Amino acid sequence: MLVDLKSLTMPGAEPFLFPGDSKRNGVLLIHGFTGSPAAMRGLGKYLNETQGYTTLGIRLPGHGTQVDDLRRPTWRDWLVAVEDGLNLLRGMSDRIYVAGLSMGGVLTLIAGNRYEVHGVAALSRPTG
Repeated sequence: MLVDLKSLTMPGAEPFLFPGDSKRNGVLLIHGFTGSPAAMRGLGKYLNETQGYTTLGIRLPGHGTQVDDLRRPTWRDWLVAVEDGLNLLRGMSDRIYVAGLSMGGVLTLIAGNRYEVHGVAALSRPTG
């Protein structure tokens, strides 16, 4: 039985990459819980068009597909996706920044603590 791959990811929930006009700055953008890269696309496009930054919006495992898919991944799976995104950006940018929304903000703070990045922005992150 063949699987229609077009139906696995919801339309608009795909990751995005906007290449910058130089190799200087890259920004990894992380969406929140139950969200998708669509939540960060506008910011990514803005930073790319106004600042020339390379922006990469990742899709966290279990997101942007079926609601039941959120049952399987753990926070470690999400952190692996963040690490993968950072590794991709390292090949395109000399200076890497990370910004995340809500739960993506928490992942942003973890990334800032674990990996070599030049700055972080945790947007609407949970407190406590």
